[in-house]
Amino acid sequence: MLPDLIHHTTVFMNGLTKTNSTTAFDLTAYYPIQIKPLWMSSLRDWYISTYGDRFFYNAPAWFPVLTFLELVYHLPLTLWAIPALLRNDPRVPLALLVFGLETSLTTLVCLAEMLSWEELTSVQRGAQGLGGMYGGYLAAGKCCA
Repeated sequence: MLPDLIHHTTVFMNGLTKTNSTTAFDLTAYYPIQIKPLWMSSLRDWYISTYGDRFFYNAPAWFPVLTFLELVYHLPLTLWAIPALLRNDPRVPLALLVFGLETSLTTLVCLAEMLSWEELTSVQRGAQGLGGMYGGYLAAGKCCA
Protein backbone atom coordinates (compact mmCIF):
# COMPACT_ATOMS: atom_id res chain seq x y z
CA MET A 1 0.00 0.00 0.00
CA LEU A 2 2.71 2.51 1.01
CA PRO A 3 4.89 1.87 -2.10
CA ASP A 4 1.81 2.47 -4.30
CA LEU A 5 1.04 5.70 -2.45
CA ILE A 6 4.63 6.92 -2.82
CA HIS A 7 4.69 5.96 -6.51
CA HIS A 8 1.34 7.64 -7.23
CA THR A 9 2.34 10.77 -5.30
CA THR A 10 5.61 10.98 -7.25
CA VAL A 11 3.80 10.57 -10.56
CA PHE A 12 1.16 13.12 -9.54
CA MET A 13 3.76 15.75 -8.57
CA ASN A 14 5.75 15.05 -11.72
CA GLY A 15 2.57 15.54 -13.74
CA LEU A 16 1.82 18.89 -12.14
CA THR A 17 5.39 20.08 -12.65
CA LYS A 18 5.52 18.82 -16.22
CA THR A 19 2.21 20.43 -17.17
CA ASN A 20 3.39 23.81 -15.92
CA SER A 21 6.85 23.62 -17.50
CA THR A 22 5.48 22.30 -20.79
CA THR A 23 2.84 24.98 -21.24
CA ALA A 24 4.97 27.85 -19.91
CA PHE A 25 8.33 26.95 -21.42
CA ASP A 26 8.81 23.97 -23.72
CA LEU A 27 5.90 24.77 -26.03
CA THR A 28 6.30 28.55 -26.25
CA ALA A 29 7.31 28.24 -29.90
CA TYR A 30 3.76 27.11 -30.65
CA TYR A 31 2.14 30.19 -29.11
CA PRO A 32 1.06 32.90 -31.56
CA ILE A 33 3.11 36.01 -30.82
CA GLN A 34 -0.12 37.99 -30.25
CA ILE A 35 -1.06 35.94 -27.17
CA LYS A 36 2.38 34.95 -25.88
CA PRO A 37 3.08 36.79 -22.59
CA LEU A 38 6.36 38.68 -22.40
CA TRP A 39 7.42 36.75 -19.31
CA MET A 40 7.58 33.54 -21.38
CA SER A 41 10.16 35.05 -23.74
CA SER A 42 12.05 36.60 -20.82
CA LEU A 43 12.17 33.26 -19.00
CA ARG A 44 13.40 31.49 -22.11
CA ASP A 45 16.12 34.13 -22.71
CA TRP A 46 17.28 33.86 -19.09
CA TYR A 47 17.32 30.06 -19.30
CA ILE A 48 19.40 30.07 -22.49
CA SER A 49 21.91 32.60 -21.15
CA THR A 50 22.21 30.78 -17.81
CA TYR A 51 22.31 27.16 -18.92
CA GLY A 52 23.41 27.34 -22.56
CA ASP A 53 20.75 24.83 -23.63
CA ARG A 54 21.18 24.57 -27.39
CA PHE A 55 17.83 22.84 -27.75
CA PHE A 56 16.22 26.26 -27.38
CA TYR A 57 18.38 28.28 -29.74
CA ASN A 58 20.22 25.89 -32.10
CA ALA A 59 18.32 22.62 -31.90
CA PRO A 60 19.24 19.55 -33.95
CA ALA A 61 16.85 18.69 -36.77
CA TRP A 62 15.12 15.96 -34.73
CA PHE A 63 14.35 18.09 -31.65
CA PRO A 64 11.15 19.77 -32.97
CA VAL A 65 9.69 16.27 -33.30
CA LEU A 66 10.14 15.83 -29.54
CA THR A 67 8.48 19.16 -28.73
CA PHE A 68 5.60 18.22 -31.03
CA LEU A 69 5.35 14.94 -29.12
CA GLU A 70 5.06 16.97 -25.92
CA LEU A 71 2.20 18.93 -27.46
CA VAL A 72 0.19 16.01 -28.81
CA TYR A 73 1.05 13.26 -26.30
CA HIS A 74 2.67 14.44 -23.05
CA LEU A 75 0.39 17.36 -22.34
CA PRO A 76 -2.94 15.60 -23.07
CA LEU A 77 -1.87 12.44 -21.22
CA THR A 78 -0.71 14.44 -18.20
CA LEU A 79 -3.96 16.39 -18.11
CA TRP A 80 -5.84 13.08 -18.18
CA ALA A 81 -3.54 11.26 -15.73
CA ILE A 82 -3.69 13.76 -12.87
CA PRO A 83 -7.45 13.37 -12.21
CA ALA A 84 -7.26 9.68 -13.21
CA LEU A 85 -4.76 9.09 -10.41
CA LEU A 86 -7.09 10.83 -7.96
CA ARG A 87 -10.03 8.63 -8.93
CA ASN A 88 -7.82 5.48 -9.08
CA ASP A 89 -8.62 4.80 -12.75
CA PRO A 90 -7.55 1.24 -13.67
CA ARG A 91 -6.04 2.47 -16.96
CA VAL A 92 -3.41 4.56 -15.17
CA PRO A 93 -0.68 1.89 -14.80
CA LEU A 94 -0.55 1.06 -18.52
CA ALA A 95 -0.77 4.71 -19.56
CA LEU A 96 2.05 5.66 -17.19
CA LEU A 97 4.17 2.72 -18.31
CA VAL A 98 4.03 3.90 -21.92
CA PHE A 99 4.51 7.52 -20.82
CA GLY A 100 7.48 6.61 -18.62
CA LEU A 101 9.19 4.55 -21.32
CA GLU A 102 8.70 7.23 -23.97
CA THR A 103 9.82 9.99 -21.60
CA SER A 104 12.89 8.04 -20.51
CA LEU A 105 13.96 7.28 -24.07
CA THR A 106 13.51 10.82 -25.41
CA THR A 107 15.17 12.35 -22.33
CA LEU A 108 18.11 9.94 -22.61
CA VAL A 109 18.61 11.02 -26.23
CA CYS A 110 18.56 14.69 -25.17
CA LEU A 111 20.96 14.01 -22.29
CA ALA A 112 23.42 12.25 -24.59
CA GLU A 113 23.24 15.13 -27.08
CA MET A 114 23.70 17.73 -24.33
CA LEU A 115 26.77 15.95 -22.97
CA SER A 116 28.40 16.31 -26.41
CA TRP A 117 28.21 20.13 -26.35
CA GLU A 118 31.78 21.26 -25.84
CA GLU A 119 30.93 24.90 -25.09
CA LEU A 120 29.19 24.09 -21.79
CA THR A 121 30.99 24.77 -18.54
CA SER A 122 31.24 22.01 -15.95
CA VAL A 123 28.54 23.79 -13.90
CA GLN A 124 26.18 24.02 -16.89
CA ARG A 125 26.79 20.33 -17.68
CA GLY A 126 26.63 19.07 -14.08
CA ALA A 127 23.98 18.38 -11.47
CA GLN A 128 23.47 22.12 -10.84
CA GLY A 129 22.80 22.71 -14.54
CA LEU A 130 21.43 20.81 -17.51
CA GLY A 131 22.72 17.47 -16.26
CA GLY A 132 20.55 17.85 -13.18
CA MET A 133 17.53 19.00 -15.13
CA TYR A 134 17.67 16.35 -17.84
CA GLY A 135 18.91 13.73 -15.37
CA GLY A 136 16.08 14.55 -12.98
CA TYR A 137 13.54 14.27 -15.74
CA LEU A 138 15.06 10.94 -16.79
CA ALA A 139 14.64 9.72 -13.19
CA ALA A 140 11.02 10.95 -13.14
CA GLY A 141 10.33 9.06 -16.37
CA LYS A 142 11.74 5.91 -14.83
CA CYS A 143 9.41 6.37 -11.83
CA CYS A 144 6.43 6.29 -14.19
CA ALA A 145 7.70 3.14 -15.88
